[in-house]
Amino acid sequence: MTTNLENKNRTPNSESDQYWRENYINRPYYTDLQRDIPNIEYDRDLSSAYEFGRNSRSEYGENARFEDSESDLQTKWDNFKAESRLKWDQAKHAVKDAWDKI
Repeated sequence: MTTNLENKNRTPNSESDQYWRENYINRPYYTDLQRDIPNIEYDRDLSSAYEFGRNSRSEYGENARFEDSESDLQTKWDNFKAESRLKWDQAKHAVKDAWDKI
């Protein structure tokens, strides 16, 4: 059975995707990402991180804490990230943002 955390053929949640598309450049970690990946792109690199955070929160439950789940999420990130060039240490801030936004 394929879960939302493994599905490579996912469909973005349009409301969530629209929010992050409009706000990602204002997040405190974005400057560091630009330095690490000068040609960073929302669609290629960040959208997967935000979707992963949203899907993960749904999978783990609304009372789950990101900090308690982070090790497991780190393991799952490589299978979920698709074309994203972000390593876990780069992606985790966006993942947590989406996790916390639910």
